[in-house]
Amino acid sequence: MEKEFWKSGELHAVGSYKWVSDLRCSNCGRKYYRVPRPPGVTMKATTLSERFLAGVLCIALCGGSTLAAEASGPAPAAGHCAVSRPVDVKATGSGPHQVVIEYNCSPGISTGTIYRPADLRGAKKYPILVWGEGGCSQNGLSNQAAMGEIASHGYFVVADGTPTPEGRGQSPGMGNGDMTAQGKPLIGYIDWAIAENSRAASAYYNSLDTTKIASNGFSCGGLMAIGTVGDKRITTWGVTSSGMKRVNEDFYKLVRTPVLFIEGGPGDTAYEGGQMGYAAISKLGVPVMWFDKAIGHGGDLTRPNGGDFTKIHLAWLNWHLKGDLSITGKGLLVGPGCSYCKDSSWDVKSANIN
Repeated sequence: MEKEFWKSGELHAVGSYKWVSDLRCSNCGRKYYRVPRPPGVTMKATTLSERFLAGVLCIALCGGSTLAAEASGPAPAAGHCAVSRPVDVKATGSGPHQVVIEYNCSPGISTGTIYRPADLRGAKKYPILVWGEGGCSQNGLSNQAAMGEIASHGYFVVADGTPTPEGRGQSPGMGNGDMTAQGKPLIGYIDWAIAENSRAASAYYNSLDTTKIASNGFSCGGLMAIGTVGDKRITTWGVTSSGMKRVNEDFYKLVRTPVLFIEGGPGDTAYEGGQMGYAAISKLGVPVMWFDKAIGHGGDLTRPNGGDFTKIHLAWLNWHLKGDLSITGKGLLVGPGCSYCKDSSWDVKSANIN
């Protein structure tokens, strides 16, 4: 069989002949056919073997897990959203997994960008991270290097914002202290991921660890992460060059899970708010850590693999979502293996850490 390819953005094309005109993928709603189509020739698949092959092609081409079926008239619009589509952008990381960046137009995920290990459907289940972008920009590729790095180490990541300008809409901005409203998009991504993990026809079926979920974000995106704190499914959360200057006192009553602060020093516009948040949370008995280096707002997030900011974040995730106590987890952040603790350019502190 010749190399598979897309035709006109709406048809599955395989091989070198015209084939079915009325078989559609039951996941994405697109038709199957072979090209080139001889002029004036219309062929209809009627045999059981042809229908079975159509289903096999559906699985191979669009990741579906159900066989194609006949459809009269246009496929419903929702069918085009049932399967996430890889985008024409590459992400890499230092981890053992190749990374796929995807977009899905289904409700609940249509304003996000997915970064995930390419090898789902194995025995492993991957924890979930939802991430808010700087400026609440709704650009899902803003922190591509950092998100790709985390996904490469075995995480299912949803970053707020789409991978293309379409669908981004208006940034919600910094808000007025109502953190619950800020967090709604990230909560929506969690809802969607959990539902997909349970849906038998999903490419993510039974591949996610829905008991291990984290939220974080850069700058305004950190406020989005703060808005997830009241959700009891959150295992840990944090902020990156962000803080609690805008929150009201009732917010701190919701804090119950470990918190990570990564800040860019006194020159970081979020530094004061970060200090306020750390001081208040350290009094609650909740585990909290502070990593701060005077390299400015956002630090080195845009460096290859997301820089040290992402290395710290990843170790925190490994510790709290995977139980990693080694140098790739807790051991990098606490104790004799903590290189940041020995580096005078970093301010590292913690409270309520065992």
